[in-house]
Amino acid sequence: MLDLPSSWLEIKADRVYQTSKGRLVSFSQTQIELGKKYDPQNKHLKAIEKGEVPPKGNIGLVPSQKEGYHLKSKVLVKGGNYRFHGQYIAECLNLESEKQKEDVLYMILHFTGLMTKH
Repeated sequence: MLDLPSSWLEIKADRVYQTSKGRLVSFSQTQIELGKKYDPQNKHLKAIEKGEVPPKGNIGLVPSQKEGYHLKSKVLVKGGNYRFHGQYIAECLNLESEKQKEDVLYMILHFTGLMTKH
């Protein structure tokens, strides 16, 4: 499994990455382009890496209020006027490890390219 890169420039569309806390994430090409344009300091990637946090006064992932979406990235500094929304999708993956010889169903937080203003 690939570690989540720290820059939008290193992310490939529809590839599954893993955060340091074990969350599986993926990004559409639209999301990557939005990240490059609106998040040049990669603060939203840092929020995704951090994981779920309480909604008030924290940088990380918080519940999304958009129908069909589960979590959104939240930053508190310059560039914090936008939220990137993700939805859980189920996908069969074979991680090609010695212990895993067949496909396993995983829940992946996929960022589709939905961006809202705070």
